[in-house]
Amino acid sequence: MKSLEVSSLTKWYGSTRGVEDLSFSIEKGEIFGYLGPNGSGKTTTIRCLMGLLRPTCGDCHVLGQRVISGRATQHTRIGYLPGDFRIWPGLTARKSLKILATLGDDSNNTSKRCEELADSLDLDLDRRVRTLSKGNRQKVGVVYAFQHQPDLLILDEPTIGLDPLIRQIVLDMIREASKAGATALLSSHDLNEVSAVCGRAAILREGRLIELAAVSKIVQEGQKHLKAWFTKGTRIPSLPVSQLPGVRVIQQESESLHLSYQGSVGPVLKWLAQYPVDRISTRQTSLEEAFMQYYDKNQDIGQKEVAHEQ
Repeated sequence: MKSLEVSSLTKWYGSTRGVEDLSFSIEKGEIFGYLGPNGSGKTTTIRCLMGLLRPTCGDCHVLGQRVISGRATQHTRIGYLPGDFRIWPGLTARKSLKILATLGDDSNNTSKRCEELADSLDLDLDRRVRTLSKGNRQKVGVVYAFQHQPDLLILDEPTIGLDPLIRQIVLDMIREASKAGATALLSSHDLNEVSAVCGRAAILREGRLIELAAVSKIVQEGQKHLKAWFTKGTRIPSLPVSQLPGVRVIQQESESLHLSYQGSVGPVLKWLAQYPVDRISTRQTSLEEAFMQYYDKNQDIGQKEVAHEQ
């Protein structure tokens, strides 16, 4: 069962593109990463999902219902944390959260859950919001999103401003919600947290979807690194580029060669086996490296398309 579906979603702000022709879906219980730097279209997508923006064309469905802009489609079942979360500065966090729970049809009696979450996050609910630090105001937003135990979490940069310990607690909360059957859309530019909790991720660039795949596949298809140290006195061999497409030299030193490659390491090792290699080390490609490679690759494609049109 799909908890969230986006079909050919497009949103233009006059002559400026927000998002264009986005299509993806998220299964029940899945934690789905939504990646891209600021301005890539993440927040525009989320606002369309919440009915806060009217799409230029395309449709969104949440929990089986088509989203109609201006209406609160399934909002009582959604835990929403906007990227610019703000509440009444003169009220205490407790009073603010109680009002928000009431506005959202407080049929789940959230007060006990609110206390538990605040305790986990080390949040003082009795302080006025204006006296809270940025990190503590973000904690209020996290409590707001989770306090009614929603079926769908839509979280826009949920850990921004939080210290590492609290950030880990929030990620654990997302995992626990998923285990209980909730679905999560996690929008972020923090690639480490996405790789920690998400099974799949979509990558946006300038409002367009450039990849949608398992996080492991995104990392696997990125460039990998290998460093070979040769026996002392060995002349460092020249890389046969024609025989090893996609392999390039990152750094060459007096006794070592640092290479990057894609796909299988077999051809690289076969070439190195011809020489007196002392030792080899490899390291796993990070999601951040793979993400930047997707951006570089699509930047090159875009430039070629523009040049062709000209």
